[in-house]
Amino acid sequence: MRVGVVGCGRHATSVLLPALVQLGLDVAAVCARRLSSAQAAAARFGARAAYADPAEMLRREGVEAVVACLPPQVYGEVVRACVDARVPVFAEKPGAGGSAEAGRLAALSAEAGVPVMVGYMKRFAPAYRQARTAIADPSFGAPSLATFTFVMGDMGVGIDGYLVDNPVHHLDLARFLLGELHDLHVTRGRSDGGRHALSVAARAESGAVVSLQLGTTGSWQQHNESVEVFGSGSSVLVDNVDTCVLRPPEGPERRWRPNYSIPDQVNTTVDTMGFGPALRHFQDVVRGTASCESDLRSAARTLALVDVIGDRLGLGRQAPPGEAFG
Repeated sequence: MRVGVVGCGRHATSVLLPALVQLGLDVAAVCARRLSSAQAAAARFGARAAYADPAEMLRREGVEAVVACLPPQVYGEVVRACVDARVPVFAEKPGAGGSAEAGRLAALSAEAGVPVMVGYMKRFAPAYRQARTAIADPSFGAPSLATFTFVMGDMGVGIDGYLVDNPVHHLDLARFLLGELHDLHVTRGRSDGGRHALSVAARAESGAVVSLQLGTTGSWQQHNESVEVFGSGSSVLVDNVDTCVLRPPEGPERRWRPNYSIPDQVNTTVDTMGFGPALRHFQDVVRGTASCESDLRSAARTLALVDVIGDRLGLGRQAPPGEAFG
């Protein structure tokens, strides 16, 4: 599959482009606002062409798909250009500048019949997939209680930028594991520059009471995240992305973790964190062999939760109307 990549920032060059090469996709062209950046990335990752204009790349290269990694406010322009050119898009999260724009882009994508996938990679991380399977098993019981913790190091950004960069991951993951979230209540703790601390309480569509502990008062070098969901007697824990522990009502717990001592692709960080599986899913979506599990309509719902949190914090984000986002 011939792929064009739009965006050559740190995340694109340290994660997405290496993942595309590792997966054996044909990176035909790279595009960045600065042509020199695109040229450097093209040389590094074996692309044959470099551009400063996405529309020109789409006209000249005949790519079958685009992978975009951009600031939120730039996605709209690039997604529209790709949809107009009938080229499917993988847009790294959040995929749009806000929930309203994501909704408009979703309608455009649906009307044109051009798939746009938003890269919420945690949905595709093997440990979280196993947790979802465990929760869906009747023996687990109806989800009753769930705790999400996602605490990183200092990011040096304001609270509005932080919400879209980090908490949005676990808001989407909570939706993926437990259904839509309602009745959000937000408590804000420390917030000075890049240091933030938030607690969000919600009720999930599945019936679970959900708590999200979110912040940047931790360390980049230590344990960052965990998710634990309780059913009726059973529980499942995903510890720091890579380990899934199922605890039945009786008997020993069952633990899964990648075998890092074997250098297979499934044991690499790219796959463990979900980037590889997400891009492989996108490949299947482009080929028409799978329905998109993380489309713009879903991204709009996740971003609507960010809007609700921002509204509760008095950030000027307008909370969408309706009980679904209450």
